[in-house]
This record gives sequence, C-alpha cells and structure tokens, in this order.
Amino acid sequence: MAYSIFGVRLDEVASADELRMICGRLLDGSRTARVFTPNPEILLLARSDREYAEVLRSADLALADGTGLAIVRLLRSGRIVRRWPGVDLGALLLRLAAEREASVAFVGGTAEVPDRAAARWRSSLPGLEIHTFAAGVDFDATGAARSTRDEARLVEAIAAAAPAIVLVALGAPKQERWIVRHADAFPTVRIMAGVGGSLDMWAGQLPRAPRAFRGLGLEWAWRLFLEPSRWRRILRATIVFPAYALLDPPRR
Repeated sequence: MAYSIFGVRLDEVASADELRMICGRLLDGSRTARVFTPNPEILLLARSDREYAEVLRSADLALADGTGLAIVRLLRSGRIVRRWPGVDLGALLLRLAAEREASVAFVGGTAEVPDRAAARWRSSLPGLEIHTFAAGVDFDATGAARSTRDEARLVEAIAAAAPAIVLVALGAPKQERWIVRHADAFPTVRIMAGVGGSLDMWAGQLPRAPRAFRGLGLEWAWRLFLEPSRWRRILRATIVFPAYALLDPPRR
C-alpha cells in the first residue's frame, strides 16, 4: 500500500521478509532501481523545493523513516506503519548481497569511516565484497562532486568495480540527487539506495539508539542526547513536520 505526503509517494512495507522479497525482485530486474528513505526533514525540504520533490517521486521504492511520519500516518489513517531508517535498509541489502554473492559499493563518508564500516561487515559476513568510494570528496547541493575530475574518476571507478548494489551516504538532499544523476551510469548496478549516516554507525563512530529507544520511536531523543546542537532539526522533525503534514490534503 502507498500513500503520499506533500505529493511524495511513500510505500508501506510491514516486515523485513516483505522488504527482502521486494529487494530481491529489484536485484533480479533489468534496470537500476532507486530506493529512498524519506524522513520529516526530507519531506519538509520537498514541500518547498519542487525539483527535489520530483527527485523523490522518481523512487522505485520509498520507505518512510522517522517518528513524525509514523505519527502522521496513524492520525490520518489509523494505520501503524513500520519505519525504515537507512541503516536498517542498508543492513538488509548487505545481507541480501552476501546471500546472492553480489558486490556492494559504499559512496561517501569521511576519512577512514567507510573502510572501517566495510571491514566490520566483512568480518560478520565473510565473503561479502564491498568497495568504498568518495570518502572525503566534497559534493555540492545538486549531488555533483565540486571537482569535475573527482566526479569523472568516481563514476569510472564504480563502473570498473561492477557492483550490484550501491549504498550512497552523502546525506539528504545530496544522496538522492546523486542517485538520480547517475542512475543510468552503471550497467551492473540493480539497486542504488540512500543510507544517510549509516556508515558512521556501522564504523562505530556514532552509537545507534538502544533497541528500547528504537522500539518506542525515540531515536530523536537519543540523537538529541548525543548531539544537543541538533535541537532545531529535531524540533522541525517532531513538531513542525506533523503540523504541516496533517494539514496536507490526504492522498492515497
């Protein structure tokens, strides 16, 4: 089932088994699928940025992330929806890649973080092939590397590695725009997904919220505890977004 907020479609996926089945079909497809995880901040930006809204609408699979989205869906329809943070989506795709003996590329991250994240996954899933690209590369708001030479080298290097899955960790809106910009550039790639700050969590750079916090939808409180400077972003996600979204005309 799908619904929309601010004209951006969101797909309800109730379980990991269902998501695994969907992603398996995408891996078996003949084209590159775009997978996004819109959260309240992303959707607020799409509300005021028509071009970015079009980028999000191009998704083959759009999974809702964030407590604010779950609250809005519950109040508008009475439905309890499962949230899919990029870190959970990415973990599922990595396990699926290991099962399929498919290679994965990480794009983005800072310094040694992508390599540490890849090493941790290789140790838990022996035989998983992961390539890391663009650590420390500066990207502009359109999703392009600020250096055209860096951009060309990055595309060439990813194509040479021939991954089946590309996990893009540039943060929104850069990662979604980067995916759209390069969706047709890699013949072997079947899934390109935005995973935000997942590499930091996988590398141990940023502790993930305890399971109890995640179960109660309180990841935002954990992030506020770790990074008090994020309070404005959290306020927009938990207060401003629901207020605007509840006034948005409901669409199927």
